[in-house]
Amino acid sequence: MNQPVPSSISIESFLKLGYFIEYSRERRPIDFSRIERAPHLNVPRHQLLRQGIDKLRETFAAQFVPGGQHVVPMSGGLDSRLILCALLEHTEARNIHTYTYGIPGCYDYEIGSLVAKQVGTRHIAFPMNRITYHRDDLIEVAKREDCQAVLFYNQPLREVERLFGGGLFWSGYVGDAVAGSYLFDPSSTSLIEAKRRHLTHRRLVTSVALHRRSDEDLVPYMAGGRQSPDVLTWDEQVLFDEAVAKFTVAHVLWEGFQYKTPLINSPWMDFMFSVPNRFRLDTQLMIDVGRRAFPAIFDLPSKNRIGHRFDTPEPVLRATFWMNRARKLAHQLVPKISWPNSQYNDFNEAIRTSPDVRGIVRDAIEALRRRGICDWVDFDGIWQRHERRLRNHADALVVLASLELLISAREELARSRDN
Repeated sequence: MNQPVPSSISIESFLKLGYFIEYSRERRPIDFSRIERAPHLNVPRHQLLRQGIDKLRETFAAQFVPGGQHVVPMSGGLDSRLILCALLEHTEARNIHTYTYGIPGCYDYEIGSLVAKQVGTRHIAFPMNRITYHRDDLIEVAKREDCQAVLFYNQPLREVERLFGGGLFWSGYVGDAVAGSYLFDPSSTSLIEAKRRHLTHRRLVTSVALHRRSDEDLVPYMAGGRQSPDVLTWDEQVLFDEAVAKFTVAHVLWEGFQYKTPLINSPWMDFMFSVPNRFRLDTQLMIDVGRRAFPAIFDLPSKNRIGHRFDTPEPVLRATFWMNRARKLAHQLVPKISWPNSQYNDFNEAIRTSPDVRGIVRDAIEALRRRGICDWVDFDGIWQRHERRLRNHADALVVLASLELLISAREELARSRDN
């Protein structure tokens, strides 16, 4: 961190980014010291594929622990699928618990369940549109997240803990970023450019301006720049030191659970960062490794291909893309119309019509208003426009409610320590 962060900057960074910019606790540090680019510069692609498969297997051979309860949170993407396939080389499917969560019909809910069914794991799906929200549960989630990241967009803590709390969770934590999902073409040419790009892409609230600070006001307090750009691009450095260290780790790896994160700090990660970046664009090398090593599972539909298989013709993909865009627009007019990227509840409607969500959000933003720490926010205007359906402001209301709940969770932790 370049300099101490004023409290006003801290609050406004949360209102823009969904996390507090001053966070410096290294909960899951990533070691980039073993990246070696030179030996991979002129290696043909087919050899890189073989090396990638070998490094993946080396990673899991070193990390697999026989016995116990193995738990794999599944999504519609490829990180969890890669982990599941690699685990199945060490144990039978009946020894693995998997789960998905989301809105029935969405990619993460349906495709994750499809993969689990195909391999025969002990699987359960949590339909997020049927759960009831409780303030105490959200406060507990806040504590498990080190009181750092926006709330409401999370898996059902109570159910996951009840069913799998003593298990070993195999998380695909930032595996997509390791594989190249945050590579830009062209990449930023300087650290400051990468920070500005990050701030442009990370705006969490788009329906109204909750923060007053410009991006330039936040830049001096951002992390990044600890590596040479010959090791990691500037964009990836900012990603790992900002979004990953200050948001993703809190949002994904909760306190109180035991995690394995095989896609970082492993032979697999060292290999992926060592190959020329052109092979990592759009995570293509990871996809090809998965398809070569585990063809039957990797050629199932995926979120990466808009719910289709990898051999689906491009015209079909384009048609699906535009159909999904149309369904998203239609959903805003007729909430009963779903669209497959909606993993979480429709909080625009929930704040208007669900007594539990409405009550929690309303009470939280009223408590936040009384604190007087963001008195520039037009609380009444945002609530009334939303309630009267003049504008969808759930993005703003959820962030404001999260800020209050996180502060309340910090206060509870402080009181418990004092006692």
